[in-house]
Amino acid sequence: MTSSSLLPQGAIALDTKAARLVAGYETTPHGKIGHLRFNFPDKHNVIDLEGWQGIAYVMHQLAALDDIRLIILRGVGGKTFVAGADISQFEEVLAGPEGTEFDIATVAAFDAIAQCPIPTLAAIEGYCLGGGLGLAAACDLRLAREDARFGIPAGKLGLAYPANATQHLSTLVGPAHAKRIIFTADRLPIDEAERIGLVQHRASAENFETALQNLAESICAKAPMSLRASKFILDNPHAEAAQVKKRLADCLASEDYAEGRQAFLQKRDPIFKGK
Repeated sequence: MTSSSLLPQGAIALDTKAARLVAGYETTPHGKIGHLRFNFPDKHNVIDLEGWQGIAYVMHQLAALDDIRLIILRGVGGKTFVAGADISQFEEVLAGPEGTEFDIATVAAFDAIAQCPIPTLAAIEGYCLGGGLGLAAACDLRLAREDARFGIPAGKLGLAYPANATQHLSTLVGPAHAKRIIFTADRLPIDEAERIGLVQHRASAENFETALQNLAESICAKAPMSLRASKFILDNPHAEAAQVKKRLADCLASEDYAEGRQAFLQKRDPIFKGK
């Protein structure tokens, strides 16, 4: 199966520098949607060192695209989002008292997603475990299928979960729930994940594709500069006032702001261009 066949019809594939990653973008009536897909379904989409190293590379490529509105992360095969890192490589690249290539790559991957200026969405089917939960927690939003299961088994392996991924999880669900997830290594069902705020949207297996499409369209139809400014403010509560002021001023001076006002007065849907 070719990389392009794992992307939406008509999407343009990008080089990922990793065999287990597939990436590309599609052009929609509301701008471009980027896709990053984890492609090792025979082994529950576990990510090897090459894959972790490729995630940051892909995220930077997608974020740099002109008129990119949203980036969707998803596992291939329909049974798993990501079941974590490839344990078969641990003895080779995750051993010893000092930092390893695996440590560096996973931290960089989580940071690349969390710090991406473009809205990000994790589309979760089946298992979302270990590093997979770290990837999902680094995204802005999570849509999960009703059979999704979430957990962090680091305690069963004698590993410490990466610091940035731990903080992303704590920010998302609160320290007490984050401790419970990590300390027990339990697998949370969708109801529990939704209750604690780990999941913002859920859908049945039959309705998952439609729900994903509708959510993506809803986000992409909004003014890109407005969403980016809000994302920056939410992600950087201690940002300098001048940085925040500039983003707000840029929105007020944009063509999209003029279009939004006109559309409101004319009682029609706005057509935003990100300018």
